[in-house]
Amino acid sequence: MTSPEDAAPVKPPPSFSGAPIVVPKSTYSADTVQSPRSFTADLRDAPSIASSTPQLPYRNESPSRSASPSSRLSGSVSLPNRASIGSPLGSLPDVSDSIRSLIIRSFSPSIAIFASDDTEELVRQKGFKGGFRELVRPFGENITGKVVVRDSVGSSRGWDDFSIRFVELSPQRKTQNDPTTPPVSPLVQLEELLQQRLGSADDATNRWSQLTQSPMGNTSVSSPFYQLLLRRLLSVDAPTPHETFSHPVACVITISSRNKTPLESLRQLYTQTSQGSTAPPPYVHSEFLRYYVLVHDEDRDDIAESTRLYDQMKRHFGLHCHLLRLRSDQCVVTDDDSTEVPPCEWLSPEEELSKMNETSALIDLGTEVAYLFESDVTAIKTLIRELVVQSVVPFMENKVALWNDQVASKRRGLSGRFMSMSRRWTGFGSSSKSGSSGSSGGMSGNYDASQGFYKPDVPEALLRKLGDFAFMLRDYKLAASTYDLVRSDYSNDKAWKYHAGAHEMCAISSLLNPLSSAVKSRVEGIDQMIDTACYSYLTRCSDAVNTLRCLALSVELLKSRGGSATEGAARWAMRSMELGLAGPIGQALFTERVSACYASKTSTGGAKWGARRRKAAMWSILAGESWLRLGKPALASACLEDADRLYAEVLDKDGVFPMSDMQEFIDNLKHAVKVEFLESKGVDTSDETIVAGQLGTEETSEKLDTRANRRSIIMASSPLDNGPLSPTKHQGESAKTLDDDFE
Repeated sequence: MTSPEDAAPVKPPPSFSGAPIVVPKSTYSADTVQSPRSFTADLRDAPSIASSTPQLPYRNESPSRSASPSSRLSGSVSLPNRASIGSPLGSLPDVSDSIRSLIIRSFSPSIAIFASDDTEELVRQKGFKGGFRELVRPFGENITGKVVVRDSVGSSRGWDDFSIRFVELSPQRKTQNDPTTPPVSPLVQLEELLQQRLGSADDATNRWSQLTQSPMGNTSVSSPFYQLLLRRLLSVDAPTPHETFSHPVACVITISSRNKTPLESLRQLYTQTSQGSTAPPPYVHSEFLRYYVLVHDEDRDDIAESTRLYDQMKRHFGLHCHLLRLRSDQCVVTDDDSTEVPPCEWLSPEEELSKMNETSALIDLGTEVAYLFESDVTAIKTLIRELVVQSVVPFMENKVALWNDQVASKRRGLSGRFMSMSRRWTGFGSSSKSGSSGSSGGMSGNYDASQGFYKPDVPEALLRKLGDFAFMLRDYKLAASTYDLVRSDYSNDKAWKYHAGAHEMCAISSLLNPLSSAVKSRVEGIDQMIDTACYSYLTRCSDAVNTLRCLALSVELLKSRGGSATEGAARWAMRSMELGLAGPIGQALFTERVSACYASKTSTGGAKWGARRRKAAMWSILAGESWLRLGKPALASACLEDADRLYAEVLDKDGVFPMSDMQEFIDNLKHAVKVEFLESKGVDTSDETIVAGQLGTEETSEKLDTRANRRSIIMASSPLDNGPLSPTKHQGESAKTLDDDFE
């Protein structure tokens, strides 16, 4: 295993010109070089752009910042009100939300829903075709009030952003409906989703964000579409054996007051949660919490009868019960107490694509938004809070204490270490199954290589579940120590996906732990775990989805640490592009993220040593290049304007580049962006006079011919197909040449 430092140099994304850009070291003349700040002035003089460019969705900023003069492209044009257009993210949380908080909330306890037929029928009458899960799912993502969680040492902490995810009890049934249809990679679906979102944004916006700056002048807020990519990547809901985040912690068994034999129906539903075709996969631990809900129909049934039935339920099934009072009538927007149902934040790429196809015909009719009565919303929020506070969190805390005492403590002690060494080197202490199967060299014999998972009750599976439970309860110190404890066991058993997952989550837990050290040696150890996880995921398991997730999480958490860790974050973002895990749009977003990582590097001392403004500007130029290849000139202009701002901080007072060839390269790119704007507005750019007049510049025939040749190369980008995504080869040379010459 090679360390990240010994690995081959990482190659950045492709150059728009189709060939390496070699910028020779040369002298320059201040009279012949254009200042990067003049880009906005040129566009301000272009009347057609100023009069026809649509409003672009900016990030939410303070009034003082949004009203201040800006050197950006869109700041100089006449634009309609933002309220008149829709955000590409709809009503998702504000884009200024911390990505660290987003990552923490993405690993939430999964609660399965198993409802009776009468309950599903009642909910469908309310307008929710997906049944009871569709009704309660959005409210689990934002629990009202603080949720107090106790960690392994007994200290308690309240969380304002605690959430849960409602999932299907048996998700494999969805894939068995049409076994002849080949599965589509979630990364292909993610790229298709981003392409559709960008396409829909083009009609009204053509640009989604305006990068805000931190008080130190660093780009600290990611674009909404990058957060959309990250959310959908973290929302891939396919359950896997090697991690238990998508395994149900509890199951909500639901019947309605319409049921003729309620108690018998509850017993049958309980049996079906562990047996038959409706049971979870065999690698899911069957000892999850059962929570019983009686849905009372406020419009048609008697509350006295439902109350008596609810008391019987508590006597038969214990205290994990709830009476949910809902109206069966469908709510419409014209009702006095109607409340709009919030959208789901954590939709997988497949779910969102399906939802977009279903609602495309409803948008024109204005019926794509669901509504509930205010009393129903209050009842559902009360149900979810009681479920989490009184049942799910105490259940998880008890399981963590039990497994930590009975399983993990035996491994951490001296005797546990001795037995582990004995199994590894002598085979002493191995199970009888290990001996009968001929395994040796420290293999436990608990791993079933033919099916690819551990049985849920063996120590290796329980330790992974302990780490995941501690992680979801945000006890990152216990989670990191547990993942570290079991890593060697997975390596000995050659359970490579478990091995990769343990390294990944050990690194993520260490980065999320606020008490962990940020010294260089600790960061290098984290880099080694990330490298091992990516190698096992991609090379040994061919799992591109988890590889990209591991790299994306590492980039954001290292970036949030600041200091030297930001350069490590940029390096891992480059690695994701080098491996070709994302499509063209994803590559452009990660290129922007490399720039953001370098821009967040703070300087030290009065001389401002250690900042990486020029590297950030160079990668912002490459991002603009990528957007221009994709036919998004407004997005390209945003990146070029960010490069202007970053270069202005390190160049001389006139903002002049130290090399004329570098200035010429950027000017050509800016000119291509402006011409592409004109073409997007229907201007005939084949007429040199029209182009020169619209741009407000005196263009010679030779310059226009050069621009046309460049543009034909710029726009020659290949579409994403269903095959493997491979990176282009020349991009590393161009970025490296720019970096070496300009840094």
